[in-house]
Amino acid sequence: MVWLQAHACHGAFQGVRVEALEHGLADLAMRPLATAVGVSHGTLLHHFGSKENLVTEVIQRLRMRLADAADVTSSPNSTGNLAYWWQRSTTSQHLPVYRLLFEVYAQAVRQPERYGHYLQQVVHDSLRLMENLVEAGGCPPARAPLVASVIVAQARGLQLDLLATGDRERVDGSFALFLDMLTMLKHTWHQ
Repeated sequence: MVWLQAHACHGAFQGVRVEALEHGLADLAMRPLATAVGVSHGTLLHHFGSKENLVTEVIQRLRMRLADAADVTSSPNSTGNLAYWWQRSTTSQHLPVYRLLFEVYAQAVRQPERYGHYLQQVVHDSLRLMENLVEAGGCPPARAPLVASVIVAQARGLQLDLLATGDRERVDGSFALFLDMLTMLKHTWHQ
């Protein structure tokens, strides 16, 4: 019986994830969502407690999937991994995930009292990963937070640009140019 309940919740969660990716979160309401994924409204409330908890769990799992797909969960060893990360993380398969993440990011900026935890988590996680990456590449620890901020901002901006325009060639070329500029900056780290 417990396995059956866990399996049903997993199936419902997968349905919730698909619904969120296809339709976004702006008009998400628990009752229609429950109907769409084939469970009762009470089941969703029992499992998640609130819409905010549901959104948080969906986003956490999607972020983990992106990290796994881009292979950034392993220990970074240099900024040379950024080209690999960009190639792996911006495939057409992952763009709907970014679309949803940007939607939640914008909502969190608008309503930090509801989604402040998400903002803290996504900003901290991204910056910490990049700080580790640039320090491993030789960046002085005092400059690492600034360099990490530039990398994260550039990547987010270009991801959003790719979503808005679909201009893969220009956006990929812009990221490659950014990596060239980062390589030039790296030469100053050892002076």
